[in-house]
Amino acid sequence: HRRGITVENKPFALGLRVEHPQTLVDQIQYRQCPRDEHLPAASYRLARDGVYSFCMCPGGIIVPAATAPGEIVVNGMSPSKRNTRWANSGIVTPVEQDELAPFEDEHGPLAGLAFQASVEQRAFEIKGDDSQRAPSQRLVDFLEGRVSQELPRVSYAPGVASIDLSRLLPPRMAEAMKHSFRQFGDMLTGFLDPDAVLLGVESRTSSPVRIPRDDESLSHPQFDNLFPCGEGAGYAGGIVSAAMDGQRVAQAVAAKV
Repeated sequence: HRRGITVENKPFALGLRVEHPQTLVDQIQYRQCPRDEHLPAASYRLARDGVYSFCMCPGGIIVPAATAPGEIVVNGMSPSKRNTRWANSGIVTPVEQDELAPFEDEHGPLAGLAFQASVEQRAFEIKGDDSQRAPSQRLVDFLEGRVSQELPRVSYAPGVASIDLSRLLPPRMAEAMKHSFRQFGDMLTGFLDPDAVLLGVESRTSSPVRIPRDDESLSHPQFDNLFPCGEGAGYAGGIVSAAMDGQRVAQAVAAKV
């Protein structure tokens, strides 16, 4: 963008990451605990009113994913055996145009990137120290609007700080997530367990910008030899989709060469 290459604003989603004991998710999904030895760690997929689960990690851990000083970003992963004591998932909702509006005059097509950074920096600042501890709250306390007096053990190695996460998210997003969490509790009995914990902020679901490309050649409209590709360029939203897009672009490059 600084070199005059056209980029575009792209819709993206943002929210929190929720963690449950894996035994609880097994009980919800399999109706048995412990689960049968031949069953994998149970997972779930949820969506209601524009709020949805993302990158659900059964038998997984929550990991730090910040890429610059002074920000907090969380992500999830599962080891190959999916054998930790926890299950976690991003719970996110699309960012709306009025939430980007304050950033548009200064940042133009990078307004989404600036908004994303502002939330990540807020997550760092709100806890009042220089650590990578993540702002955190029990799910039931988030729904009731109270700070958690104590937090259970979580998988996130840098630790957590008890914060009212409604202060971290834009008000519209916080209320949308509260509404949908209650619906998730109706869908999965036990989902609103007192030991369910929220950590923030889950903000890297996909790129908030897209580098445009021609539908046929897959090259940038300004530069024939520039081939935007994968998640960072705005054409994927995860490992598999990024790999598939990479294969498609590699074939386009090979055809040109």
